[in-house]
Amino acid sequence: MNLNCNFDSRLENIINSYSPLAKWFEKNQEKMAYFGLTHAGCLHFEDNPMINNDIQILGKMANASLSWLENYELTISNKEKAINAAQSIADIYNQDKEKLSDVAKKQYYINLERIKEKVMVKKI
Repeated sequence: MNLNCNFDSRLENIINSYSPLAKWFEKNQEKMAYFGLTHAGCLHFEDNPMINNDIQILGKMANASLSWLENYELTISNKEKAINAAQSIADIYNQDKEKLSDVAKKQYYINLERIKEKVMVKKI
């Protein structure tokens, strides 16, 4: 996956270290870039009644995942950062999926079972 130029270029290797996250970014990064959801703290649409739920929730997902990915002071591996970012996306998806349109449900989905499986393999 090649990361959109609006994101910090250092993130590409971190994102690509974990396939489910790379696939999610590949599907969603252009919309994230269009709405300025390219860095941690990008919550400018949260609770804005003029913005639809799909964009508000994508903003929450972007903020949560990028908060993990952009934390260069963490002493965990890139793959662990990517797994934590993917888990945070899945958590927000599961929490807010009833608010999403049918299109966004498909677009924003990240396979939680696959994440758990990968984490379990890593621990063995």
